[in-house]
Amino acid sequence: MANLNVQTFKSIHEIDSQVWDRIVAGRGFQSHNWYQFGERAMAECEPTYLIARDEDTPIAGAALFRIRNEPLPLPEVARRFMASVLKHRPLLVCRSPLADTSALLLPGHPLRDEALAVLAEAAHTEFKKQRCSFLLFDYLLTEQLRYPTWPKGFEPVTISEPGTYMPMEWESFEAYLEAGNKHDRQHYKRSLREAEKNGLVLSKHKTISDVERALKLIRNVSIWHGSAPNPWMRGLLENFSMIDGTWLEIHKEDQLVGCGAVVRDNKFQLALALGLEDDVPGGYFLLLYTALKEAFENEVRLVRFGSGAYDIKRRLGFHLEDTNHAMVAMAGITSSAVKKLVAPK
Repeated sequence: MANLNVQTFKSIHEIDSQVWDRIVAGRGFQSHNWYQFGERAMAECEPTYLIARDEDTPIAGAALFRIRNEPLPLPEVARRFMASVLKHRPLLVCRSPLADTSALLLPGHPLRDEALAVLAEAAHTEFKKQRCSFLLFDYLLTEQLRYPTWPKGFEPVTISEPGTYMPMEWESFEAYLEAGNKHDRQHYKRSLREAEKNGLVLSKHKTISDVERALKLIRNVSIWHGSAPNPWMRGLLENFSMIDGTWLEIHKEDQLVGCGAVVRDNKFQLALALGLEDDVPGGYFLLLYTALKEAFENEVRLVRFGSGAYDIKRRLGFHLEDTNHAMVAMAGITSSAVKKLVAPK
């Protein structure tokens, strides 16, 4: 057994980028630069970083954020009640900012289990020190729930809808289309014709000129899906130039009627911040296919497209992610009580 020790930091700027990126080992949306962006975009969420070392060698890490305004997937009344609770007793969440992915960065065997034990204990210490209501390691794989060294007091729970992903196995967008069936190729061409017929003009940008209009379009999509708006969307848009990304805009008669962000880190790509006006025939597919083209042009290894619209995404070659699980601990409640609280009704 190794003798691991854990160091605690309060900003990614306190950690040497080479040390952090060594722990990250090429994982998407975990780089030192991504967390710099995350701290800026989520400025009101105080970060805590944990690094586990085997003597002098950094081997594992975790990023925690203290969150008071989590957009919980609850009915409106329950959401307002929880907002009042979190205002005084926030969540402490182990999650990469704005990327819907875990920030628990573990090595492989033989150090994985010991690293998990010391990081989870250190996170629980921070949880009590920061007087939070829940400690949440979310966006975990089913396999990770079964690791044997989770400390007592943590319970597994399945939460949000799964996201979607697609490994980039083709040399080009044209090769990707050719590998599909005739119906899919016809759908792509039909989508382009529909967008052109409706006067939609797509453009790509590295910055966002009209943040207010973009936020309105993004809120439209949240309303259609019945979900809480992302409280950090303004921060994402205003700091977009800090990251490797492409901002997509759809105009019709000089009016911005659609938008979306394509962001990249360590050769992984994520589409987010989808926004549309109420009636934009062809707009969704224009954004979607353009985002796929961006992946090929930037030679990414894997594309993620978030949750929802599963039938469409399956037809395009996307798979369901197995990351809609979490380990949770609650302040002042025993393990058995947590299990009853999070059990499916």
